Amino acid sequence: MTRKLAVIMIAIAVAMAFAASMAVAGDPPAKVMIDKGKDKKSGVNFDHAMHAGTFDCFKCHHASKAKEDIKSCFTCHGADAAAPSVKDAFHKTCQVCHKAEGKGPTKCAECHK
Repeated sequence: MTRKLAVIMIAIAVAMAFAASMAVAGDPPAKVMIDKGKDKKSGVNFDHAMHAGTFDCFKCHHASKAKEDIKSCFTCHGADAAAPSVKDAFHKTCQVCHKAEGKGPTKCAECHK
């Protein structure tokens, strides 16, 4: 009986540690308005939840090494002169991926509504 109780306690401790790590990392936003650095076109309402459930986070969040280190794209793009502009970064990343995958918007009005 004592061994069984020890196994249950360890399982509970592991589950609590996992839940705590998820709470610290936080849930990513479901939608992101990409409107920083825009010029004449409107911002883009990006469906982050759909992309996050389909692709590896680091495909877009290339500067991060771990999920808990992921920051907003605007931490670098539009803020750091060494990083590509918001427009250049998103156009390159999004359009190249959409063309490679054979789905998703690739023309201006398909994103900028």
